Amino acid sequence: MTQDPAGGGMPGSVVLGISVVDDQIASVVRDADGHILASNLVDLPDSSAPAVEAAIIELVDSVPVVVDQIGVSASREDVRKHLAQAFASDAAGESWYRRVVVTGYASALAEIACTHATRGGVVAVVDLDRDAAPAAGTTVATVDTTSGAVLGTADFTTNRLAPVTDPEGASDLATAVTKLPRGRDITSIIVVGPGAEMPGIAPAFEYAAQRPVTVAANPPLASAIGAADAALVALSASAGATRVSTGRRWWFVGAAIGAAVFLGAVGLTLILAAERATPEAVPVTVTETPAAGGGPPPPPPPPPPPPPPPRPGGAYLEVYAHVKS
Repeated sequence: MTQDPAGGGMPGSVVLGISVVDDQIASVVRDADGHILASNLVDLPDSSAPAVEAAIIELVDSVPVVVDQIGVSASREDVRKHLAQAFASDAAGESWYRRVVVTGYASALAEIACTHATRGGVVAVVDLDRDAAPAAGTTVATVDTTSGAVLGTADFTTNRLAPVTDPEGASDLATAVTKLPRGRDITSIIVVGPGAEMPGIAPAFEYAAQRPVTVAANPPLASAIGAADAALVALSASAGATRVSTGRRWWFVGAAIGAAVFLGAVGLTLILAAERATPEAVPVTVTETPAAGGGPPPPPPPPPPPPPPPRPGGAYLEVYAHVKS
């Protein structure tokens, strides 16, 4: 990718999100409407910081579209520092270096929380590696979904835990989450990463954590999307704009409200249609109601009492039963 974009790289642009976790690089290209245009997963034979830098350069140069902004998040702090220095705006290199925003991995986890949380309040986000253990680096965070603020993080660069599929590993991870700031107040847990795709991850971790566990959509790419969002949030903050993640949450809420209004309108239309159809069905029902009694008419000498007025509810039920049969 050698062309420069026409835009300024602010929210609403085409963004390339890149996340570096363990020995894997995940990337997505997302357009201004939030659609994923392209995605990629790269396994690194060498996970050292210089090797990661070289892989990112090769990845960016191979992107099939022109992007306005590039967001990079790395779970390991040594890799993050190296990339921030390598892609600094004043560093000698490709023209696209000035469009790179390198953030800590906790920022990407915060965006994941704001996007995927099904409950409000404080949630925890956990990135699981291929073995379903917490990935190396800062891969667990508690996040206030109201503000998008990261409340606490846990680093597993050296202190590695057993996989969540192991009851002991699930218990140890649940304990680690509880010890984080506001860890006892979390309403749910979101899991991402390749390990989140393993069968039985959610129920296994739910049992240990005693909290609802949600597997993010497309777990291996969720961190790359979070990196793209984190870059836009960083740009918005520097420009004094409103948090992008808040707008994204409101978009989901607005869509839900729109759907509810649409369904309500459809329901009202059906009710009105049923009311308009009722007068046509009532005469048929009223005509059949005396015959349904099964008895002969009263003898001629005493005049027969007037028939009782039809019950709309009964007529509706009879017509409904007739239609169903």
